[in-house]
Amino acid sequence: MHSASLLENARFNALVVVPNAVKGLFRPRRGAWAALTRANADRWAVGLLRGMRASYGPGPVWVRVVRDPALLVLSVEDVRRVLGRSPDPFASDPPSKRKGMTAFQPDALTISRDGPWENRRRFNEAVLDTGLSRLSDHFVAVVQEEAGVIAREAELSWDQWHAAFQRITRRVVFGDAARSDESLTELLGELMSEGNGMPGRPSERVPALMEGIRHYIGAGEGGSLVSLFDSAPSDESTRVEGQVPHWLFATHDTLAINAFRCLALLASHPEQRERALGDDAYLGACLHEAMRLWPTTPMLARETVTDVDWDGESVPAGTQVLIVNSFLHRNPDTHEFADRFAPEEWIDGEAGDDWSFNHLSHGPQGCPGSGLALLLGRSMLAAVLADRQVELLEPKLDPSRPLPHMLDFFAVRFRLANP
Repeated sequence: MHSASLLENARFNALVVVPNAVKGLFRPRRGAWAALTRANADRWAVGLLRGMRASYGPGPVWVRVVRDPALLVLSVEDVRRVLGRSPDPFASDPPSKRKGMTAFQPDALTISRDGPWENRRRFNEAVLDTGLSRLSDHFVAVVQEEAGVIAREAELSWDQWHAAFQRITRRVVFGDAARSDESLTELLGELMSEGNGMPGRPSERVPALMEGIRHYIGAGEGGSLVSLFDSAPSDESTRVEGQVPHWLFATHDTLAINAFRCLALLASHPEQRERALGDDAYLGACLHEAMRLWPTTPMLARETVTDVDWDGESVPAGTQVLIVNSFLHRNPDTHEFADRFAPEEWIDGEAGDDWSFNHLSHGPQGCPGSGLALLLGRSMLAAVLADRQVELLEPKLDPSRPLPHMLDFFAVRFRLANP
């Protein structure tokens, strides 16, 4: 295996590692997003990794994350190797991830291993799959109600959109009684801000968050995800309340960002917008494209739990393995549509089976709530687009030019008018 040069290591940290941390690994920082978007940081990162792949070939390359050695994956074949063999020997909770997520969700599936991981995975799959199959009509109705609230405005900003997704999330997870419980959402946000600092321990306020969550679990309001807990496989080690924080922020933050960016794409691409209005599958493809173009998880990290043979070379246990989504999703050397809005690739092409695109991950540790997230995102977009004429005010996206490598969702604004 090749090793990056001193200059490449310095640039990798400056263009990939540091920007990801500065933007906020768990709770986005508005000012940092604005500054890094102006600097077009992701474009420079893609250029660096394209150059490294051209120099060293498609195999993995040893890099240093600050001082620690890590293995950088540059090909879809090696992505499949790593994600297809997770969580053993490639665990999804390297130290950096554990240090951050422990602050606000110490018992989460995503930072679990071995027996606890299997136990919590079964529970997550059971609730989220059952929720999708049994409660989807109710969830769509919830989304349509909240979409109607923001669609009455003349302009639409991130703060309005985000607040709507927070209400949707609380109603979907806990029920209508939680619609106005902004304090619980804000407490989680504050804990996620603590997580940005990588404290390596649970926040002192985690018990207060769990108490609020247990209140709604105990109520078990019909039509909510928590109403399904009693029928899902769990025991004391599952820590059912500890699975909920991830669902909350993955929906009211991550999904909200992806859907808002998708709305910007549709508002600036009239041909695709017209088709999406009458085609639910195509609208879902548009949402996938927003996630591909601007992945909210720009880099996946795994850690080897044992020594791993990698084409005749030994990768020691405890090695961090890095998959840079912002590069693999936008590499024009491997995908001719890398820099354009191409939802047709998810309908008529092979994008859905392409392990280059990992906004929802692949393999045994793929997102267990992906179906539910796509349903909620599609429903919100469909409701707003059907009710109002949506014009993108800022920033400008030109369908005839390559799309930017970064889209600061904080700065996106729309004008809404009657059709």
